[in-house]
Amino acid sequence: MKQLTESFVNETFKSLFAERTAKYGEGWSWRQEHQEESVFVNEIYRGLSVLSKWQSEGAKGAPEIFLNSYSVHEQVIPVLVTDYLGKEVCAKPEELRVETREQKFNKFLKWANEHHFEQYTTEQLTEQSGFSYQTTLKYLQETPTFRKLKKGLWEIRDAKADREAQK
Repeated sequence: MKQLTESFVNETFKSLFAERTAKYGEGWSWRQEHQEESVFVNEIYRGLSVLSKWQSEGAKGAPEIFLNSYSVHEQVIPVLVTDYLGKEVCAKPEELRVETREQKFNKFLKWANEHHFEQYTTEQLTEQSGFSYQTTLKYLQETPTFRKLKKGLWEIRDAKADREAQK
């Protein structure tokens, strides 16, 4: 793995910029037709700076995740990881995206719909949902999918079947 120093990052940016200047002419970065190329070169520079910080902090964890946490463009991450770190395999962009709260709730409800009339403790449901204990408890109390049997024990209900049975 190359050591990404500040001088290396600056020299790399200068060489990339000089290549584009030779190819497109002076002032290329301001022209509308080369806007994507300009953004790409600037993202490479920013990404290299982020990787330099990652290395200075001990290179802990995956570089792709560290770059993603700094919002480096998804198309630039594979270039940085393969070309400048020498890593052969790069994580896919969809693997880097953080799961949203809504996605977590939908996944939890889908799981619950596959386990009707089963009983679980609050701790088991907290682990399954991926939320904190308090968030899970509040959700369990508010949704008709779960029914409290006693303290710390919940039953997963089929809310539609319960409504139809009451009619």
